[in-house]
Amino acid sequence: MKMIFLFSLLFVSQVDARSTFLDSVKRMTWGDLDVVWVEDEKFPRFTAALYLEDGALKDQSPGITQATFDQFTAGTSKETQRQLAEFFDFYGVNLKNSVTHEYSVMTVQGLTRDIAPVMGKFCEIWKDAQYPTGELNSYISRSKSQLKNLVTSHSSLADRVFRKISLEGTPYVSPVEGSLAGYDQLNSEILKKRLSELRVARKVLYLAGPKDVLAMKDVIAGCGWVAGKKMAPLELKKPGLQSAIYLVPVPGANQAQIRIGRYVTKREVEGKYDQFQFLSSYLGGSFTSKLVQELRVKRGLTYSAGAYVSVQRDYGRAGITTFSKTETTAEAISIISDVFNEVSQGGVTPEEFKHQQGHMIGGYAFGFEETSAFIGQLMLYDHQARPLTELADFPDHIARLKANDLSRANLEVFPWEKQTIVVVGDKSLEKSLSKIRPVRILDYKDFL
Repeated sequence: MKMIFLFSLLFVSQVDARSTFLDSVKRMTWGDLDVVWVEDEKFPRFTAALYLEDGALKDQSPGITQATFDQFTAGTSKETQRQLAEFFDFYGVNLKNSVTHEYSVMTVQGLTRDIAPVMGKFCEIWKDAQYPTGELNSYISRSKSQLKNLVTSHSSLADRVFRKISLEGTPYVSPVEGSLAGYDQLNSEILKKRLSELRVARKVLYLAGPKDVLAMKDVIAGCGWVAGKKMAPLELKKPGLQSAIYLVPVPGANQAQIRIGRYVTKREVEGKYDQFQFLSSYLGGSFTSKLVQELRVKRGLTYSAGAYVSVQRDYGRAGITTFSKTETTAEAISIISDVFNEVSQGGVTPEEFKHQQGHMIGGYAFGFEETSAFIGQLMLYDHQARPLTELADFPDHIARLKANDLSRANLEVFPWEKQTIVVVGDKSLEKSLSKIRPVRILDYKDFL
């Protein structure tokens, strides 16, 4: 595949690779629709990812946009859900969707020889999705059951609670996937109205495949999409100080899930995306990352520890994800605090720093082996209004970083006094956790 070859060149000749990489991404306009095409001659398959600059921020109650896409193929005025499923199964089509607060993506994958019937049917549904009551009621019932059973998946519950607590006071607080109260508001008319809004949202079509994919132009002209306007950016206030640990007691917990982090504003991360990506890789994820070494290797307090600094266009989230036994949870949190302070104060050894640089640079190209991953990166950079030169130059950016850049990034993103701490586990944790911060007990049912 051309793309993998292009990325491998990044490690041979940065200047030549940069030029060739940019040439590999072709942009065009089909009527009112912006199109980005990555040529891939490896297989006679196509990927069509439709980006819509419209997401869960528009939901009047949680889960409307997600349900609109999840039930997209539930039926039209002419065909049932079963008939649509049999159609796409016959052609071996993969349909999937992804909804964030700021944007949504619908992806269709199939054989290039089947572009006309597959994308034709895709357009038919866009114009005529009916969201039949029977299918919708089944979807709502399943979704409610999954939420009610969340108490048995402590990791997923911790993620959900942490999101709501850490984003309190922002437009991003409601879960994309919906809530029990939100599901009670769903009906066919609401979803059809939401789909009509999405038809006029600003769109970009990201294509991957051989030149045959360009035949899609005439097919999707019948989708009835309207060119939309760019959404106005949101301005968030910087997170305030945190004075409590939020403990969510759950039955049958023999260990505790730990979430530490906060939301970050656009101004905090703008122009420093690569530094924060390097920071998250340095802190958690791989076996040699700082938190894994301190928590697992040296002390045996956990099996894994992850870190992330995830950014959309107008906001982002930074966090630490780990778990520990009930009796060692407070110790694990204290060690994370110590690591934050150590890194912020310049306690990064040259060996650790160089190792992490080599790890990120050496593994960078492998993150684009899958065409879908490459398209995802293009889409994210476009959404953030970042030039693709930054994507091509990422290894060079990482190579130029110094240890004090890492310390400064950690000080900016992980100041301990601004971190929201959520623990899901046994109620007996209250005593040990109160030695770190005052503890507030939360009922998990309030987050379903």
